[in-house]
Amino acid sequence: MSEPQASEPVDGRLGDATRGVGTGAAGLVLATLAPTVMLAVDPLGLFPFGPLKWLAVTVLVTAGAAAVLWSTPVRFVRAPTVASVLLVAWMAVAAIGGEDPLYAWTGTPERHVGVLAWALCALALGAGQCLDAARVGPALQAGLVAAGLGVGGTASAEALGWEPSLFDVDRNLTATFGTSAYLGAAVALLLPIAVGIAADRALPARLRVGAGVGIAPLVVAGAGSGARASWMGVVGAAVVVAWCRRDWLVRHRPTVTIAAGGGAIALVALIVASPVGGRLGSTFDPDEPGGQGRLDEWRVATRVIAEHPVLGVGPEGYRIAFATGADEDYERDHGRDPLPDRAHSAPLDVAVTGGFPALAIWLVVMVTIGRHVMRALTRGRGWLVGVAAGLVAHFGCQLLLFPTAELEPLAWLLAGVVVAATARPSEVRERVVPRLGPAVLAVVAAVALAAGVLDVAADRRASAAADALARGDGPGALEAAQDAVALRPDEVRLRLLQARALVAADGGTLAAVGVLDEALEISPGDPIILLERARLLVARARATRVPAHVSEARTELARLLAGDRVNAALWSEAGAAAALAGDIDDAEEAWLRAEDLAPTDPAPATDLALLYLQIDRPGPARAAVERALEADPDDRRARQVAERVAAADESDG
Repeated sequence: MSEPQASEPVDGRLGDATRGVGTGAAGLVLATLAPTVMLAVDPLGLFPFGPLKWLAVTVLVTAGAAAVLWSTPVRFVRAPTVASVLLVAWMAVAAIGGEDPLYAWTGTPERHVGVLAWALCALALGAGQCLDAARVGPALQAGLVAAGLGVGGTASAEALGWEPSLFDVDRNLTATFGTSAYLGAAVALLLPIAVGIAADRALPARLRVGAGVGIAPLVVAGAGSGARASWMGVVGAAVVVAWCRRDWLVRHRPTVTIAAGGGAIALVALIVASPVGGRLGSTFDPDEPGGQGRLDEWRVATRVIAEHPVLGVGPEGYRIAFATGADEDYERDHGRDPLPDRAHSAPLDVAVTGGFPALAIWLVVMVTIGRHVMRALTRGRGWLVGVAAGLVAHFGCQLLLFPTAELEPLAWLLAGVVVAATARPSEVRERVVPRLGPAVLAVVAAVALAAGVLDVAADRRASAAADALARGDGPGALEAAQDAVALRPDEVRLRLLQARALVAADGGTLAAVGVLDEALEISPGDPIILLERARLLVARARATRVPAHVSEARTELARLLAGDRVNAALWSEAGAAAALAGDIDDAEEAWLRAEDLAPTDPAPATDLALLYLQIDRPGPARAAVERALEADPDDRRARQVAERVAAADESDG
């Protein structure tokens, strides 16, 4: 590779003009971010891949940034730093007027991408620029190698048949992330870095060997994940590196030709023997997630953005505003299980969160970082080229994914390292930070630690509650769920679990509705809670047959449908409520509407068949149950109703 020019300090160490001031302790804390976040899994939790990783992200980034700021003066490059601060500020403005009053700031317990996550990214970018790579570089490199070995090794073991129930959550490989998309995103970041470290002859042999050993397992992880976003990011990074290093490639043409041939053979083998071929073939399948169906998701997102062009819907507000952009075609093709809460493209996701101003600022951040990434790719030494290529792959991957709270702070930390290592002396600024700054961050780190520990404990109690529900132990489930809520009363998903445990423990639907009302005080527009509450109202009306209860259920469903006319689940519940009121016409209309919007769900057609039997219309009942069995031939309830319809036909005959 070409040697770095003296005018640009891109040799992998921070140049004299941009020498970091981060202490060794601060650097070591931040160096542990990669392996901790990538490998953290809590097998005792209900969501084993979530709370523990978020605990690591919040504590390590804030504690590391506090230690960096304590080692004043702080040095930074103005353009990307100011842009990142402006992005956080605008997201805060969007949060004030956003759809979710709490989670816009903290992030939902599932995704965590609120204002706090963007602030962590900005902190990580700033801290990365302050690290003294001469002192911290070996620890940072070792952490990245360990992360690659851990992720790749776990995924490879999974591919070879070692798949404990904890990892058996998807048909593709998921490793330590619980989702193939996140695993692919992790590989996109780590694989180029592993190649760069392995190729850097100035690094210790042991480190290079470790990185080299990790390359093949990471390739297996990336291929086995089936994540096309990751593949696109890695291929894009390879193309960019080849362009930036084209002179070197020309000088080493024989070696490059042999390597390219071997790579082509390996690629063909991967396509034939791994999920790669099937996933490529399903790209234009509208029923496949990430295929042509991704265009449908973008269509909905653009409609929401058009309605909120200036401030967006606020962080974590898309799951609430999604209904305003959804149409009948989307509902029929994809449904809402799981509930869409991301636009599945970083630019769209940023725009829907904070409007076009947020998108413009985010693009400035990307461009200003990208300028330094290109310098590193053009003149940097091996490991720095790998980091820069990893960033290209990461942000390229996000064009088909979205910012993730687990990986984004790490990527921005590495971006800070690249920015500092490639900055010219004229670009560097220096500031003395008052001691109050790191003191505040230290307090934030302590709060994050306490909240994270409580979150992990609550998640474990939630797991116990879910296990008890599965066993049919209602009282045990209720006790565990109440413990979980007591530990983290701000998490609506725990209150949802508590409501279900109450019903299972014969605590009454009214009490369960009260628990969900408390959840709605936390997140007033949460669609999952609103649907569950409506279902409980219908269940109470069915159990009591009290006209006031039936009327309350119908009124609530009418209110929800006024804001979401293409929600098949709501129409299905509306049909049940209408049938309880004896309103046959409304019940029939609602269930026909639900059947139209959810063609693969046998429940609406089954309900219609029962309704027709009730009013002695055997012909329509027969047609309805046939449609239900066509949707799902193995549906137990539909088969039972089919037997009743057949018996009614025999009786008539």
